[in-house]
Amino acid sequence: METLTIVNGDIYTPTHYGHGSIVIQNDKISTLTSETLQPSGETINASGCLVIPGLIDGLVHGGGGYGTMTGDVEDVAAIARAHARSGVTSLVLGISSGSMAQINSALTAIAHVVDEPVTDGSRILGSYVEGKFGSLTKNGAQNAKYITPPNFEEFHAMWAASDGTLKVISVAPENDEDLQFIKHLATFRTDAYNNIVIAMGHTNATYQQAMDAIDAGVTRATHTYNGMSGMHHRTLGALEAVFSHPDIHAELIVDEHHVHPFWGNSLIQQKGIHTVGLITDCTELAGVPAEDWQTAATYVPELDAYRLNEDAISDHDTAFEANSTEKYVRDGAMWLDVGKPTERLAGATITLMDGIRNVINWGYSLEDTLTMATLTPAENLGVADSVGSIAPGKTANLVIVDENLSVQTVILGGKLLKK
Repeated sequence: METLTIVNGDIYTPTHYGHGSIVIQNDKISTLTSETLQPSGETINASGCLVIPGLIDGLVHGGGGYGTMTGDVEDVAAIARAHARSGVTSLVLGISSGSMAQINSALTAIAHVVDEPVTDGSRILGSYVEGKFGSLTKNGAQNAKYITPPNFEEFHAMWAASDGTLKVISVAPENDEDLQFIKHLATFRTDAYNNIVIAMGHTNATYQQAMDAIDAGVTRATHTYNGMSGMHHRTLGALEAVFSHPDIHAELIVDEHHVHPFWGNSLIQQKGIHTVGLITDCTELAGVPAEDWQTAATYVPELDAYRLNEDAISDHDTAFEANSTEKYVRDGAMWLDVGKPTERLAGATITLMDGIRNVINWGYSLEDTLTMATLTPAENLGVADSVGSIAPGKTANLVIVDENLSVQTVILGGKLLKK
């Protein structure tokens, strides 16, 4: 039996445990103690550092220069490796609207890496079909050409392509007649659909339609605020349903571009740290140093933005048609069609550790912020029995960081990640 012991670390489980030691045997945590140990096997001295659970990013569209929609297994593996280096040990990979051939190819590639994880990469919890069943009036960066109402024909094709690894399906409930689709998935999610999570997103639903959808089985809100009706002093929409209903998990993009800190803070204060999950909704640029992608991009002075050349970096989303949509990076986020009437925000460029620093700067404690980036998403995704916190019996996904939250060491399934 392989044994790895971490000693002298300041441990967050994510609540603050204090100084102590963690013993890992094979891929599991066997001991968490504040007592002094005589370690056997390999030892890591975490003196002066914090030991935290591996982060969980519940919606990403790429990383390390690669996107999720290419249908290439190696691209998926590269995304997993890029996020692991930043302390994210569990991922859900987003699928944008596209042709069924594109979507199913991407789902199949992701399923391959779910079933055969890369040794030096984040564990992929499954895929997240985000835009296919959204609203045409709230499509955002999703390609409207391929958006359809929720339907069983396309869903079952996607389910088969994913080999049962489709983890989250997002729908616009106003397009689900009598909520038949949502109710069916909710009824059979355990027996037939591997505990799939039903989300509400890219939606123009009224407040009552959204509340009814949550009561019917929706448990997650896709990137709250973005692509979502509401925030009007007389007319309520899906956003207000997310705020008011206690049974829905609210994703929150924390790059400070998609959601202003004022509104991010408002969501957390209203719902609490156990129903808000921090995400990045990041593109392929996450984890790529600016000096690397900028050399392969064109700076456009009049727009104060960098246009990403087609051959500069792997597509964030092949559903964005290259001949009609241009991708830019401006002020730390990815945009489409900058300077045109169709200009819109497309995704973040940060990693989740960057987002954690942002939320701490809003005034939240490290343990509250970590809770929203580890245990809370694990519970909504149904994986809290194995990941999301540091406790005996759980998978040994741990990150050792310095006081500035710079990653020093990543442990994936009990094994040291080699830099």
